[in-house]
Amino acid sequence: MKITLRIGGLASTLAAGLLFAGSAIAVEGSTVNQSYVGDSQGKNVMDSSGNCVRTSSWKVEDMTVECGAEPPAPEVVEATPPPPPPPVVSYEKTTMSTTALFDFDSDVLKEEGKVSLQELGDSIKSKSGKVVDIDIIGHTDSTGPEDYNQGLSERRAQAVADYIVSEGIDGSIIDVSGEGESNPIASNDTREGRAENRRVDINVGVEKPQ
Repeated sequence: MKITLRIGGLASTLAAGLLFAGSAIAVEGSTVNQSYVGDSQGKNVMDSSGNCVRTSSWKVEDMTVECGAEPPAPEVVEATPPPPPPPVVSYEKTTMSTTALFDFDSDVLKEEGKVSLQELGDSIKSKSGKVVDIDIIGHTDSTGPEDYNQGLSERRAQAVADYIVSEGIDGSIIDVSGEGESNPIASNDTREGRAENRRVDINVGVEKPQ
């Protein structure tokens, strides 16, 4: 009889110990949120079926993805549209003989030269596209010293630029340069060739719509 009582007491003691141990898991563990039991590292405690252990305060709005909630939809990031293509600029070249623009060895415009440049200015202002660049380049023949010819070509190009600006062309888009005798388009061995080489090139850059 004494033996039976001891065994029964031992079984009661073991059962109580197991119950206490089971309770200790929930008591010692921290909660991931108010609805779930967490371990000391803040991870969800799982039952034998692999489900998260819920607390008595469990609410459906506290469900996490790990514990069965639907994962959030991926964020839709709108692609950045590509930059617009650069504008297309086409150049229209006009070559004017310095014989029509200037007297011999002069950088002062003649009256007939001014008339020609007025017509050029009107043509530039009437372009259907936007004029974004004007390059004015002076040239001479090979008669005389090279340095002198270089300076004369620059002065003549500047005189042309100054006049078309006075006719209403935007000076900020004009580039002026001279190439002296360095870029002939005909032979300098003949009178006709030298006359062709004495010239002013006007290159007008017009931005065309895409």
